[in-house]
Amino acid sequence: MDNLELLVKSLNRLENFTAKYIYKKYIEINTSPETPSSSETPLETPLETPLETPPILNDNFKYSKKPINKEEYKLYTDRIFSKERKSIITQDEVLTKDLENMTIADEEYEKQPNSFRRQKYNSYPDEKRCTYIRKIKHKLIRCKNGILNDDEDICSKHEDTPNIYWDMYNELLEKV
Repeated sequence: MDNLELLVKSLNRLENFTAKYIYKKYIEINTSPETPSSSETPLETPLETPLETPPILNDNFKYSKKPINKEEYKLYTDRIFSKERKSIITQDEVLTKDLENMTIADEEYEKQPNSFRRQKYNSYPDEKRCTYIRKIKHKLIRCKNGILNDDEDICSKHEDTPNIYWDMYNELLEKV
């Protein structure tokens, strides 16, 4: 188990170094590029000092320095490593989001039923939406299609299929 934790830490470190290198090299714009001035003496030729080479220090390596704009670098790393994305979406979150979209669509449909567009509100209003309950990725979701006519309560896709998750969906609605 310790080897696995060590491997994960090493990979995370490598990812962070790589992201920082890419940011420093390709994204960050240095306002003052480092150019040698004319008063500095050029390096001696390799023939004069064959064994002496200048030591490479981490302080002089330009990619090891901290980024100039820390806020911009933080936004970059959050976007690269997808920190704004949730990893697990629960049934309650899906249901509340769907109910919010449906209430917004209900309000707009009551105001202007003739000019209502489903794409704008990401849902049909409750009275115009199919009541069939589907199970997708272990979550109960109400069908987002429109109904056939005002006498029906399901869409053309689910006209002949039994609604087996209806009771479970109603229990979830009561909890929320």
